[in-house]
Amino acid sequence: MNRRPLYWLMLTLLLVAMSELQTMGMLPDMARSLGASTAAIGAFISIYSFGMAIGGPLIAWALRQVAPKTALLGVVTAYAVLEAAVPLVHNYWWVAALRLLTGTLGGAVFGLTLTMAARLAPSPDRIASSISIVLNGLMLGAVLGLPISHAVATAWNWQTSFVALGGAGLLIALLDLRTLPILPAASAQTTADELQQLRSPRLWSRFLVSLLTIGATYGAFSYFTPLLEQDAGFSSHATTAILFGYGLCTVIGNNLVGRYADRHAVTLLRIGHLVLAGSLVLLALFAHLPWAALPGVLLVGLVGVTMNPALVVRVVEVAGAGNLVNTVHTSVITLGVVVGSAIGGAAISGTGGTTAVAAMWTGAILAILATCALTAQGVARQGNTSLANAGVADTVQTQTRPAGCHVVHGGSPGVGGQAACP
Repeated sequence: MNRRPLYWLMLTLLLVAMSELQTMGMLPDMARSLGASTAAIGAFISIYSFGMAIGGPLIAWALRQVAPKTALLGVVTAYAVLEAAVPLVHNYWWVAALRLLTGTLGGAVFGLTLTMAARLAPSPDRIASSISIVLNGLMLGAVLGLPISHAVATAWNWQTSFVALGGAGLLIALLDLRTLPILPAASAQTTADELQQLRSPRLWSRFLVSLLTIGATYGAFSYFTPLLEQDAGFSSHATTAILFGYGLCTVIGNNLVGRYADRHAVTLLRIGHLVLAGSLVLLALFAHLPWAALPGVLLVGLVGVTMNPALVVRVVEVAGAGNLVNTVHTSVITLGVVVGSAIGGAAISGTGGTTAVAAMWTGAILAILATCALTAQGVARQGNTSLANAGVADTVQTQTRPAGCHVVHGGSPGVGGQAACP
């Protein structure tokens, strides 16, 4: 498998992931410059995520019959221009509008990179490994986005961070132009098939598992800093090092899941959900003990967002690897981030706001709900398989028994019934 295009797609996704979190590392500087509160600047992350969740599928629909490479180049270029334009405005609401637009384009980039990764896989049983390479950009962006933006803002100013990422986006667009292969655009029939799949309850049940899994992870991760510093007693520098270790664990876990998800997606998700829930319960019960908090955080890094390749494979199994389905899936994942963080924040506020432990409990509950949803899917699938097998057996027996025989005792021969022959 030629992995070079996958690494360029990884860099493209890295750009989006770094941009999503960059304002978190520059909150005080942006607040002073724009005359807004720190909380108002923090809302830029939610605004960006909202754009990804809602706007991404709209752009995917608008570009549904454009070749993936052409669509990606156009979206990344527009993204880079809008990112670099942020320092040109000096009003909070104009910056918020630009963050909403870049979030919308970011959602489209996410969907397009995953679609191209799936289509570049050498065979259907290598889709997860291809996707995991690209998703490394998401993992690394979450690790690097905040500290790099903070360092740039400290050395120069917050505007420089936006200009730098905008310039990087234009450079990546040029590299994508030279290195990415040309893939055919989706046909009208393919688009119609995707729309039909999006009406499938089976697909949305898998989307639900994705939302709960990512919601469980981010419901806890969003509050790791106060948990480590206030509850566990780590210093600010130690917390930074631990969060960096968390990021490295996400990269390791993502590659491990990607290696085995094509053949063992359900097993990986079951194990991942159980370990995730157990790790969050550990953090909730023993957050005040540094020796328990540290491995708990690292375990969440290994089994949280790293389940993305398995989640994507489960969606591809029932709906294919089309751009529209992938973009809607990334929107669901983004909603998981927003919902999980909001529930965790509400739990902390509801318990007095003095400790982040409540967010660990809500994360554990969401992980358990994800396990229940996955189990319910397995039970439903086994039930459908049993009914199908019973129908086949009944048909075979009907075709093979002698003329004049009939089934009695309410079953089919060999499945609880008996054949009565004259």
